[in-house]
Amino acid sequence: MTETHEVHGVMDAEEYDHLIRAIVPGQPLLLATIIDYLPSHPRRILELGCGTGILTAMLREECPDAEITGIDLSPEMLKTAAVKPDLAGVEFLAQDLRDAWPTDCYDAIVTSLCLHHISKNDRALVARRALQALSPGGRFICGDIFRAEDDREEQMQREIWCRGMKRGGVSDDVIRGMNAQRDRHVSTFTTVSEFREILAASGFDRAVVPFTSGFVGLVVGFAGEPERV
Repeated sequence: MTETHEVHGVMDAEEYDHLIRAIVPGQPLLLATIIDYLPSHPRRILELGCGTGILTAMLREECPDAEITGIDLSPEMLKTAAVKPDLAGVEFLAQDLRDAWPTDCYDAIVTSLCLHHISKNDRALVARRALQALSPGGRFICGDIFRAEDDREEQMQREIWCRGMKRGGVSDDVIRGMNAQRDRHVSTFTTVSEFREILAASGFDRAVVPFTSGFVGLVVGFAGEPERV
């Protein structure tokens, strides 16, 4: 993920944990569903775009014995994550998620509210690399911001989103900033169904959509199961 203030124009690392729940009203349920879709007893987990470690802390709580690696482009976000006591032992790497990942095989690769910041071609590249980096039976679990299926739905969801931010105490300036960001970038987003098709085309055995709420959705790709002997 790029620097937070450059991406959103409204947040820095110190504000992120407080504001993100109000700016993305469906975030708590999204993150809980990501945890629900982890494979049983994962040994190694890679998180792409880990930011300040909100999801990372949930991964650590759910899988205390797993080796967890978090990647993010922002040193400021990682600095905030690294000092959280419940994230002791997590390996944090300051790098672009499009660069080479550590060469381990992972039981789960997860990402939340991150991939919409890169191009559609790069999203497809990440999906292919995730499949290659997963152990047999592993899962690629991607929660993200998506484009609506058509202009009418986009407008309806936009209105609901703005009301949700307002209820969450987000200032008018931040709401305007978030709308301006979406206006600039929405044409580069995929729909949930398009991203599911990207996972299928990348070679995942199955791709399911267990959660959507407004612009937010979760797509899970299942790598081939290990051979039974």
